[in-house]
Amino acid sequence: EYFYPKYLACIQKYGSPHTRSPDFLTCVHNLPNQCSPNPCHKEGTVKCEDLKGDFYCECKRGWQGKTCEKGGCNQLCLNKLGSYRCSCYSGYALKDSKTCEDIDECTASADICGEAHCKNLISSYECLCDAGYKYDDVTKTCQDINECEEKLCEQTCVNSPGSYTCHCDGRGGVKLSRDMNTCENIIPCVPFAVGKSIKSLYLGRMFSGTPVIRLRFKRKQLTRLVAEFDFRTFDPEGILFFAGGHQDSTWVVLALRKGRLELQLKYNGIGRVTSSGPLINHGMWQTISVEELERSLVIKVNRDAVMKIAVSEDLFTLDKGLYQLNLTVGGIPFKTKDLILPINPRLDGCMRAWNWLNGEDTTIQETIKMNEKMQCFSVAGRGSFYPGRGFAVFNLTYMQPSSGNETRTRWEIELNAAIQPATDTGVLFALVTEEASVPLSLSLIDYHSTKKLKQQFIIVALENTVVSRLAINLCDKKEHSVDILLKKDHLSLSVDGIAGESELSIFELEDSLNILESSLQSTVKTYVGGLPDVPVTSTPVTASYHGCMTVKLSNKALDLDEALYKHSDITSHSCPPVE
Repeated sequence: EYFYPKYLACIQKYGSPHTRSPDFLTCVHNLPNQCSPNPCHKEGTVKCEDLKGDFYCECKRGWQGKTCEKGGCNQLCLNKLGSYRCSCYSGYALKDSKTCEDIDECTASADICGEAHCKNLISSYECLCDAGYKYDDVTKTCQDINECEEKLCEQTCVNSPGSYTCHCDGRGGVKLSRDMNTCENIIPCVPFAVGKSIKSLYLGRMFSGTPVIRLRFKRKQLTRLVAEFDFRTFDPEGILFFAGGHQDSTWVVLALRKGRLELQLKYNGIGRVTSSGPLINHGMWQTISVEELERSLVIKVNRDAVMKIAVSEDLFTLDKGLYQLNLTVGGIPFKTKDLILPINPRLDGCMRAWNWLNGEDTTIQETIKMNEKMQCFSVAGRGSFYPGRGFAVFNLTYMQPSSGNETRTRWEIELNAAIQPATDTGVLFALVTEEASVPLSLSLIDYHSTKKLKQQFIIVALENTVVSRLAINLCDKKEHSVDILLKKDHLSLSVDGIAGESELSIFELEDSLNILESSLQSTVKTYVGGLPDVPVTSTPVTASYHGCMTVKLSNKALDLDEALYKHSDITSHSCPPVE
């Protein structure tokens, strides 16, 4: 119905447009541009298209009609009789009668997300919780996600509000890997020269103090004792050897006390103790000999006589027609309390080139070759060596007598540890209760549990909470001095004079120290170098320490020979050097 009159004139003159005669096409081609002037409504039109005798107006969104003259709605146009009105999609509202704009639900309704964070979106909104939480639409609260149900940890998982931690049992030789979920082997980062000498005999193998070698000599003729050996030790006290009969008969014991040789003798039921000579616990090899003469015993160090004792009997005793002698090395065949002067029999010492009764003990060397634990380190220095397994345990008290005007019992834990680690993970020192809790521990660790970051630290923990830490390179082959001091209202950690960082507020620390004090008032054992069978979640580190270490408590050296128990592979007074 909108045919242009001139287009109709072309039809009347040249016939139907279906014939598309040349004259008709020429007539139409000469028709003027139907979009000039523009017949479309300017505000509502995108563009006008010339249809050669007609035009087409492409309308903007919300506009309609032949010339886009109706509307102006930004989103929806609703037709009404003789009129129209504009409307908006969900999440939008009319700014004026035609334009829609986004509704900010977070501003419009402050509690729309309850305790969660509200995030406005185009035409909508979203309720967000912190990491580790999920939003509950019904209660409008953030609920903790129990990540442990997702089996993220290889071994033990502990869920916590908004997070979780994985634990690996260090007593199995593993630690957390870089992904903080799986476990990996604890591999030494510093190699120690732990090679053994097959021509040596280690005297400290038996923590029980029982002998490492037992020999029995029988002779048809009276024979006198001749013993010679090379000896090396840093240990100030212990038993080298026993020679004689049974406890109530004639015998001698050669021992070390305060670094000097000591000889205990029992003849005719009468006991004597004599000590003389130089300090020999300096770690250098020296030759020691004991020779029984007709009525005397002569002790020599490096061929120099240091003791000569008159005796009234022979050590070999006649029994059933044979002269017999028992000889034990590294211990005695009866209880040490029955010695003339009791002594700690444990001796971290080394023998080589021994000669018992002119070499009539060829079986000893073959036995040692078959058992590496009977051999000494080829090279050794001062310190105690922890092989990454086992521990030493002591029964110590940290409570101090209170004066009459004090209402609370005083306590103090002052520790210094000189360490040269072989690995970056392990327990240096810990207190353990009868209930298998760990109220205090000092450890090496190679990650930050809260930051999920791999880095080497020395940490102090009260139960399973790290209260102080210091970042340090544990694999630098150097010796480090670690100090901790704890008392009623104080906790400090320092390494090589650098103070550690506290992880707790003053009030949190005070509460934790009160718990520690309560544990100290009950029964606690002191563990060095490792832990017993405690829950893996009771403390940050459960792995045993690997490397050299000497410990002082209240400025007094802790002697592992004085422990209630010590793993036999821990050497109390000798440590191999770093390769």
